Amino acid sequence: MSFAERMAAGRFRYIMEEFMQILLGLLMLLVLPVVAADSALSGTWKIEADFEGNPRSYACTFRQEGGKLTGSCKLDQGERDITGEVSGQRVTWKHKAEYNGEALTLTYVGTVESPSQIKGNVDVQPMAVTGTFTAAKEL
Repeated sequence: MSFAERMAAGRFRYIMEEFMQILLGLLMLLVLPVVAADSALSGTWKIEADFEGNPRSYACTFRQEGGKLTGSCKLDQGERDITGEVSGQRVTWKHKAEYNGEALTLTYVGTVESPSQIKGNVDVQPMAVTGTFTAAKEL
């Protein structure tokens, strides 16, 4: 193999290595948002709710794994486990509570407005009370 042929082969190999690095970088840019979205809601959120004129504030800690949402909310009566789902921008979760000795289930249905804000409605059963909420992610 002549000197010119060896130089051409080395240059070709160098160009291919550079091309593969660029291609790998582009693939990472495509994959990272999917991985990040898989746990985008994980963290602590401050919930500001209003139940027919009765405001409440508390903190919830979410753990998102794909479309599944788990965690807990710290209420006046103590910490309550939550279960829920995430589908696109729609988020739902529920937890148990108690009012004057009566067992309640609070169901939240909201929309992710931004990476740090969720807004929606709350349904309290069996009392048939409704309300609104805003959740802000604590950074």
